Amino acid sequence: MSEFGESAWARDDFSRNYLERADVYIVERRKMFALAASFYGHFFKDKTGVRLLDLGAGDGALSHELLKTDGSISATLVDGSEAMLRRAGERLGEYGNVKFIRASFQELLRGAAALDEEFDLAVSSLAIHHLSTEEKAALYGYVYGHLSEGGGFLNMDVVLAPSEGLEEWYFARWRGWMEHMQARLGLGDESPDDIIRRYKEPASTNRPDMLEDQLDALRKAGFGDVDCYFKDGIFAAFGGRKV
Repeated sequence: MSEFGESAWARDDFSRNYLERADVYIVERRKMFALAASFYGHFFKDKTGVRLLDLGAGDGALSHELLKTDGSISATLVDGSEAMLRRAGERLGEYGNVKFIRASFQELLRGAAALDEEFDLAVSSLAIHHLSTEEKAALYGYVYGHLSEGGGFLNMDVVLAPSEGLEEWYFARWRGWMEHMQARLGLGDESPDDIIRRYKEPASTNRPDMLEDQLDALRKAGFGDVDCYFKDGIFAAFGGRKV
């Protein structure tokens, strides 16, 4: 089990650079955020005071997107980095119904940190792929156990290509996206090929699994309405509901 403190994400400089460039590194990130807002609007349009759980919340960008949709949301942001939670606090300072818990996924799973309430909606963005296959399945079960009836789970993350040929195409798509965004924003400080190489390095903390395996893990955890809601190469938004 790889602990959060051993990863590059525990370094403030690394996490800050990533978040500042997130729209460059992540294909159609804004479209996935809009999808999350649509998911919320469709399934919770008649409910006030929705309790939101944001796992691996980073600087709170995804929670912010949902709070802009409905300011009555009561949000709990969980992240292993104190620095990230401070940034999230700065981003969400105008909202009074937000709390922050510093905990890694591993601490949640082994009970070293506890969530003492149920939630209506759980979300995560580009975080769960750092877990092993077994840890992902355990986390999905954990999330299911902390959802209210009718609750939903939406995970926006990277997934493993099911074949070498598809991986080559997906990486070409990813490279093209980064080159386009760098040109659009006038950036040229990091090579897209270096980013792709680091993603594949055995020493990295990236442990993506194939989409179908993760959908199966969600079903085994008890989720219904399990599906992939969006996909572009290795980037996907998927989840399910407690129905």
